[in-house]
This record gives sequence, C-alpha cells and structure tokens, in this order.
Amino acid sequence: MPRYLYPLLKTLSHLACLLLLYTCFRLLFLAFNQDLFPALTFPSLLKLLISGLRFDMSAIISVNCLYIFLALFPWRTISGKGKKLLRLLFISTNIVALLFEAADWVYFPFNHKRSTAEVLNMVGRKGDFLDLFPGFLVTYWYIFLLAAALGIVIALSYTFIGRRFDYTGTETTGKKYYLQKVIIFFSGILLAFIGQRGGLQLVPVNLRNAVATTRSEYVPIVLNTPFSIINSVTSHRLVSLAFMPQSEAEHIVRPLKQYSSNASRRKNVVFIILESFSKEFTRLGGSTSYTPFLDSLMDQGLTFTNAYANGLHSSEGIPAILAGIPSLMEEPFTTSIYGTNKITSVATLLKPEGYSTSFYHGAANGSMSFDVFTKSAGIDNYFGRSEYGSKDYDGSWGIFDEPFLQYFADGLSRQQEPFLSAVFTITSHPPYPIPAQYKDHFPKGKLQILECIGYTDHAVRKFFEKAKQQSWYENTLFVITADHCSPVASNDYYAFGPGRYQIPVIFFAPGDAQLKGNNNALFQQIDILPSVMQYLGYGKPFFALGNSCFDSIANRYVINDLSSVYEWISEGYYLKISNNAVTAAFRFPADSTRQYNLAGTAQHTPPISKAYQHWQALLQVYTEAMIHNHMDASKYQQAD
Repeated sequence: MPRYLYPLLKTLSHLACLLLLYTCFRLLFLAFNQDLFPALTFPSLLKLLISGLRFDMSAIISVNCLYIFLALFPWRTISGKGKKLLRLLFISTNIVALLFEAADWVYFPFNHKRSTAEVLNMVGRKGDFLDLFPGFLVTYWYIFLLAAALGIVIALSYTFIGRRFDYTGTETTGKKYYLQKVIIFFSGILLAFIGQRGGLQLVPVNLRNAVATTRSEYVPIVLNTPFSIINSVTSHRLVSLAFMPQSEAEHIVRPLKQYSSNASRRKNVVFIILESFSKEFTRLGGSTSYTPFLDSLMDQGLTFTNAYANGLHSSEGIPAILAGIPSLMEEPFTTSIYGTNKITSVATLLKPEGYSTSFYHGAANGSMSFDVFTKSAGIDNYFGRSEYGSKDYDGSWGIFDEPFLQYFADGLSRQQEPFLSAVFTITSHPPYPIPAQYKDHFPKGKLQILECIGYTDHAVRKFFEKAKQQSWYENTLFVITADHCSPVASNDYYAFGPGRYQIPVIFFAPGDAQLKGNNNALFQQIDILPSVMQYLGYGKPFFALGNSCFDSIANRYVINDLSSVYEWISEGYYLKISNNAVTAAFRFPADSTRQYNLAGTAQHTPPISKAYQHWQALLQVYTEAMIHNHMDASKYQQAD
C-alpha cells in the first residue's frame, strides 16, 4: 500500500470507529428512555439508525476538525511528541463530546429534547452546575463510570488503528511524494467538509432535517447530543420570515395592546411561580391531587382550567410569565444573542406608575441567569441564596421552600407599596430533597417528585397564613402558576401530548368577586402579562404577543416549539408544524389523545388553514420583533 495513503486511511479508520461508537450510544440512549418512545418497531428503529448516521458524521467531523487537519497535513512523518499530542487531542475531545451524549441519557426525561447550547451555559454558571454536580455524581454514578470506560475504549481503538498504519521504513522524499501528500490533504479536507455539511445540498444539515426523516416524537433518536449542541451554537440567529405582508400579520396578532378603563386599581401584584407544578398533580388533572391548599385556593380565585406553559424549562417559563416572551428559539431568550433587547414586562409597565419591584429565588445568585434577566426586565431588587444566608440549605440546589417563602413574606412587608414582586420556588426540582422533619409526611405516589409537590403546597399554605396577617394582603393580586410541567408524568397525555405543557394558573385577589370561578378558554403563560395589566386598569398602549383573559374578542391560541417542531392550538385544532408545513392536525380537545390525524383531509382544510395562518402571523411578528428589537410599543405607535 502506498505510504502517502496511510494518513488518510488512518484518519478514516478513526472516524469509522467513532461512527460505530455513536450508533452504540444511540441504542443506549434508547434503552435508558424506552418508555418515552412507545410503539417503536424494529424496522422503524433500523431506519432511525440509518438516518442518524448523517448527523453522527457531521458531529464527528465537527468535533475532530482540528485533529483531521493536523493528521492529514502534508508534513514529514509525525513521531515522538507530535504523535502523543495528536493522540491526546483525539481522545480528550471525543471523550468530552460523548460525555455530553451520555449525560443526555438521564437528562432527556427532564428536557424532552436533545441538549442544545444552553447546556454549555449551564456548565459555566457557578450557581447551577457546581452546586448540583455532587448530587448528580452520587445519583448518576454509572454515567461517570461509563465515561472512564469510554476513555479506555477510545484510547485502545486509537492505539490499535495507529499501529496498523504506522510506517517504520525509511522516510520517503521527493517532489512526487510530497505532491501526492498535498493531493491527499486537500482531498481529505474536501471529504470532511462534505461530511460535516451532511452532503452536497445547498444548506448544511441542521436540526430541522431530522424532522423530515421521521415522526416528531422520534427526532431525538435520529439526532445525537454533540450535533445538537454544535448546531444550536452555530445557528443562533433568527431569520426574517415573509409568510404575508407584515401589516397583515400584525392585524391578525395585534401586538399593540391598549385597554380602556374608567379607573385603575393600584393593587400590589405578587407572582408565586412553582417549580415543575403540572396540572396533573392538582385536582384539575382528573386523578389524585397532591395539592390540597392550591385546590382550596382555586375555590377562592379565578382558575384557568385549560392553561399551558410556553416551554419545558425554568429559563423559558420566567420570561414568558413576567415578560410575555414565548420560547421559540433553540435556546432560551435569557441566554440568546437577543437577551439584551429592550423588552416589555410587568415591571417596565408598572414602575413608571410608582411600583417598587423585586424578585426572590432560593437558588444560588446567578442561577439560570435570572439575576441578569430580571434586571433587563426592569426589576430592581433581586434576593437569592446569598441574601438569605446559609441556613435551611437543601444540600444541592438552594433554600427549602417553606423558610424561603416566609422570608419572602417578610420582604413584602418591608417593600414600599404599591409593589410588584415574584418568588420562584425550588424544592420540587431534582434531586427532590425533603426537610428532615417532613420525611414521610406527604403522599409519595408513583413519582419521586410528588412528595416534594405536597411539601411545596404546604409551604405555600404557610406563606398565605402569614400574608393574611399583613396590612398589604387585602390590596394584592396574587398570580399563582408554574414555570413548566414536571419532567415526569403518569400517563401518555401528560408525557407526550398537549398535557406535557398544562399547568395550573390562578388569579386571586382577596374580596374581589370578579376573580372567581373557572375560565375554560385557552390560556398560556404569555397571556398573563396582558391579563394583569387589563385587570389593573392600565390604559396606556404596550407590546404583548399574548392576549388578556378579560378580552372577549381576542384570538385564543397556544404555541410551543420543541426540537424545531411547533405545537399550535387554536380554532379547535391541535397542529404540529415542521419546516413550515402542517404534519399533523387533530381536533382539540375532542381528540386530545391524537388518534385521528386530519392533515390533508378536504373536510378539515379550511379551519386547519385558518389556524395555520394564525401561526404564521404570530411567528412572523415574533421574529420581526426579536431581530429588530421591537418588543415594545414604540415601533407600533409610530406606524399608527
């Protein structure tokens, strides 16, 4: 075999070995999460494995681009320290990449999608990763054991292949030999370029290509985590859309809100945001309730029985609740390149009206960048674990909910009225700690989180018992909701269907008869901002993509985006949309279990088309506002 081919054959052998390893990891990913992929047949699995090779090769070449360049570069035979450095580069970069892949085996049930660039931000945040890492190490020890074994496998395969292609003869010289090496170098780089792009098509392979290969629920099997992270890092800018004239899109969405009112209510506004409180866990879920106090509050306030989160993560829920920003990018708004945009929030609207503002979160300061986001959202005072102190620490995440909610109540009593304040609980977050005095005190159920749900519900009860004794209580609007649903569920509807976004939302104002009973209309987190402002009698124009629950003529809809598949509910239909096309359509709520796909059927084309047009308009307005920094009223007032 000609010696000038050795570097290319050696490199190709290393890449082929990695390709086999990625396929094995895909099978292990499926084994760890088989309950989340029902009805997967062997022929379907084989097709998914074949489809995944394209994304695996793209990720492998991206991770190993420096190694490929150095291994193929037409210099003299590499030996000694050079060989050791190449070996170290290859082994270390691939161990890191595949460790992210292995971590997704246990993280996926919480995420419901392959990890994206957000996970890099999480690792870099001192308040999250370093605090949680010891607990993860104990709970998921087998992942770290696997990482060690993985290092050994990669090292052994590298050594085996290296020996097969090591050349021990006399060094070849001459112009012809070096010309051959130069040709091999550029040929190898060209092949790597094609492989990294996923083929010769005009646009490099991306997350949306996976949607085209299979049903949306199987997309995570086709993808791999290194590809998902790399792709979300390199494709973080939104692209302008032109489904229709912008004026028509704005006419459908009506992002400029203004509500007429005879008199304003200068009530305090308090948000109580509960970590991972699914509708399923309350009496609204239709099964066993683990929230007796929240259930009792539903009898005293206005309860939204058909309410939805706009994301699956805390970093998506907080912007949706406080600023009406849905999660329609691969990474949360808080860590995106648009995170410095001027935005409209409850705080930016109420501060000019004389409101003092605060945000409380019992985790480490800086956790999930909430300190930065709340500042950009106009909230002046942030209270985290640093301000609370070291007592009542749960050992991994932050301050237990009961003492922190008491601290929150005390803080409100010191705050100047009228005030706007929010608290975000943390105990119902993995690893689900329970204070020693409450061990075995609350029902456990079949899911680990349920005991924590009962504890946090108890903590909220204690908060209200204290709040009732304060002078500000009677003049306060309480908005009680969740950041997102629990990552675990007890049935198919709450695990895979629209139910995985359903959360409790309660508006409660002591003594206000207007806020009573059940509201059964569609409602989502981004509707909270305009609803609060209309309730308060705010009469000035402001930007909002959501709609007030008190606006009887507004279009009701719910939007979510998961792995580049949009889920849209409106006009009595639940749509799945990918690559700008409706891939599935179900009557909703009549066919909430998604039995009869009506996409493409003539009888249902008109209403489905109307719902689809509404989605187009909303996405176009959102994208335009995000790209051009128009998430406030000024641009729309100028247009008028």
